[in-house]
Amino acid sequence: MDMDKLKQWMDLAKNMQGGDFWNNIFDQEFTKQFMMNDQQFNTPNDGLNINRKTGQEEKQLRTFPIIDILEGESEVIVLIELPGVMKENIELGLNGNILTIKGVASPIHPQLKKTYTERFYGEFLRQITLPDTVAPNELHAKFWNGLLIVSYQRFVEKGEIIPID
Repeated sequence: MDMDKLKQWMDLAKNMQGGDFWNNIFDQEFTKQFMMNDQQFNTPNDGLNINRKTGQEEKQLRTFPIIDILEGESEVIVLIELPGVMKENIELGLNGNILTIKGVASPIHPQLKKTYTERFYGEFLRQITLPDTVAPNELHAKFWNGLLIVSYQRFVEKGEIIPID
């Protein structure tokens, strides 16, 4: 499909949906959270790549740090990737079931010019909704090989069996 046809299709879709076509296509809450984090906590140079062919800067949208949430019957583990970030530059907080990770990813060689970068540098903040509400003293956090591993035990209360007459 050539660019003119694509542009015509996009204009038509926008007009038919009352101007909110793209907002209706994507999950609005995720987009708002992603854009808020990108605007508030990234430095102006974050996410900029230099296209080697054209020499033009290109903006890439990223979520940092990336995470995995692993759930078992008796345990939940959150893996948070923080390559190149020092433990001293990380803060971890908990409010209800919202785990907040905040910190700074510093460049390894700040004196050198970036000609191409895919790595994230700068301040970051990410809020993760845990599957359970836990107390801060129930969380265990360990920093190992660029991974922040946050875990907690699930306490499943088994009720008493009530006889039925």
